Amino acid sequence: MRFAPILLMAVLAVGTASAQDAPPDARMQFSSTSFGLLFGYSRGQGELEFQGKKYPFAVSQIKAATLGITQVNALGQVYRLRDVADFAGTYAAVEGGLTLFQGGGSAMLRNEKGVTLFLQNVQYGLDVTLGGGGLSITLSDPVSATAAPAKAETESGAGAPPLADNGGMNDR
Repeated sequence: MRFAPILLMAVLAVGTASAQDAPPDARMQFSSTSFGLLFGYSRGQGELEFQGKKYPFAVSQIKAATLGITQVNALGQVYRLRDVADFAGTYAAVEGGLTLFQGGGSAMLRNEKGVTLFLQNVQYGLDVTLGGGGLSITLSDPVSATAAPAKAETESGAGAPPLADNGGMNDR
C-alpha cells in the first residue's frame, strides 16, 4: 500500500503519454493563493480558452501535510476535452515540494471524466508540501472570445432619457 501514490502517477503518465502527441483541446491559466498549517487550502480564479470562447472558472484545493503561504500562477494545456462541461470536476493530485520565496514546477492532473491537465506553475512565498489532495474546478458563465459590438440607438429616439419634470411651467 506504500506504493499506491507512485503506482497512481505511473498509470496516469502511461495513459496520458499519447495525449501529449496531439495538439491540446484547450488552454487554461489561473492564479491562486494557498495557506497551510498541517492541512492547506487554496482558492483562485482562472480562464479556460476552448473552441474560440473563454470560460471563467474558480479553482480550490485542499492539501494534506503542508505548511506555508504561497501565490501560484499557472498555465496549462487541456487534453481529452470534448464538451466544456467536462472541464469542471475534481482533479487528483499527488505532490511534494518546497518553495522558498520563488519556485515552480509542473503537474499532470486528471478528473473523473478523463480530462487531463498539464500545468506549469510559478509559486511565490514559503511552502513545504509532502502530501496530496484534490484540485476542484467550477465553471462560471462563458464569455465570448470576441466582444459583441454595442447596439446602436434607433433614430426614433428610443433609449433617450426622459424630459425633466419642470413642475408644469411649460404646460401653458
